Amino acid sequence: VDKWEVSKEDIIKFSHRNLHFLLPWLKDFHHEQMQEKSIEAMIKGVDASEVKVTQADCKEDERIYCNNCRTSIVDLHRSCDKCSYDLCLSCCRELRDGLSPGAAAANSMVLTQPGVEGTEDLQQSSHDNIASPKPSDGQNNVLMDNAVPVNIASPKPSDGQNDVLMDNAVPVEDNVPGLKLWRVNSNGSISCPPNAFGGCGDSVLELKSLLEENIISDLLEKADLVVKDERMLEAGGSKCSCFTDSSEMTNGTSYKLACRDNSSDNYIYCPNARDVQNGALDHFQEHWLKGEPVIVRDVLELTSGLSWEPMVMWRALREKKDKSEHERLSVTALECLAWSEVEINTSFFFNGYSRGAVGPDGLPVLLKLKDWPQHSSFEDRLPRHLAEFISALPFREYTDHKSGPLNLAVKLPKKVIKPDLGPKTYIAYGVAQELGVGDSVTKIHCDMSDA
Repeated sequence: VDKWEVSKEDIIKFSHRNLHFLLPWLKDFHHEQMQEKSIEAMIKGVDASEVKVTQADCKEDERIYCNNCRTSIVDLHRSCDKCSYDLCLSCCRELRDGLSPGAAAANSMVLTQPGVEGTEDLQQSSHDNIASPKPSDGQNNVLMDNAVPVNIASPKPSDGQNDVLMDNAVPVEDNVPGLKLWRVNSNGSISCPPNAFGGCGDSVLELKSLLEENIISDLLEKADLVVKDERMLEAGGSKCSCFTDSSEMTNGTSYKLACRDNSSDNYIYCPNARDVQNGALDHFQEHWLKGEPVIVRDVLELTSGLSWEPMVMWRALREKKDKSEHERLSVTALECLAWSEVEINTSFFFNGYSRGAVGPDGLPVLLKLKDWPQHSSFEDRLPRHLAEFISALPFREYTDHKSGPLNLAVKLPKKVIKPDLGPKTYIAYGVAQELGVGDSVTKIHCDMSDA
């Protein structure tokens, strides 16, 4: 990957920026933990300052998930000493509020239409789902009026499955065996859930920690001191430098992409890749702070011109002899018309991508590799193509997956398990005109929660 360096002064500046925008989250996180410690004090009948939280038996390279909502647990949580059931503080709060834990905002989930590709990523955070993992590709996750959710603590659904939730439904608690049995005790403690929810139902969940005592409060105190000395960064308060005070465009970097009356939001910032290279980060951040999309044009001008033709990629894959023969010569693809997985020869897949293929019923074969490579890193399988991809990325301060100073995943301690930062590819067969079923092309979309 091409060399890219940031000056020491910029690293300090970017660190201050990260700190400024993370501080409100850290305060909320600390407040949530202090609330749980106060509840623990009431349960134990002691003063909050006397609460001693047991440290969980967890190695640095392990990650604990909430057994109910499947989110990662960072520090305080409740755990069963008998069956190792773990419950995050958000689910604890929802249970005490009389809600089905993990389903507090089920009624506010995004509506998606049946048959629309890409719904795998149109989901709320896991606390808005009912103990359900992320839906798989092609699944329609629809909220309508009148059904009962049936995906409580369900395994990952298969591709193409419709998961229908409806509004006038009988409450979840009345339809799921065992949910009425999982309630907060009168003193605020929470029992391990019954077997139907993955617990043992035989003990009380104990408050546990992953971090050393007071580490969050100490961190908050230090962060507060640093941020107080810094200039305040306001989101969305100033007029974008794309326009003059009379709302006329000042340059050609914004394109009109909508025609809404009485709207100042019809333009999208579309800088050229070379302009970005020469310093447009501050301007980009004006839009990014407001949650506005940014389109960077002509990024391929920054690359060496390495071919992404299917057979070029196939030859590059074949060169990597360090992988097992099976992993080099076969891939697991999705057959989009039947929504089924098939194991296929890698050469056949890339040949079919170039030339097209027809099935026995006369319909085109529509195969798709999703999140590929599935079992190894892109760098291991296609190192030259990775370098080409990275060289095309704009705003490397955010997008560089190894050294971007504004990429928060880069800041995680070395021993912490990081999310797979990719890149991953979607490689899909296509036809000139969509068939109306089995559309293989993943639509452009925005994930509603971090992977």
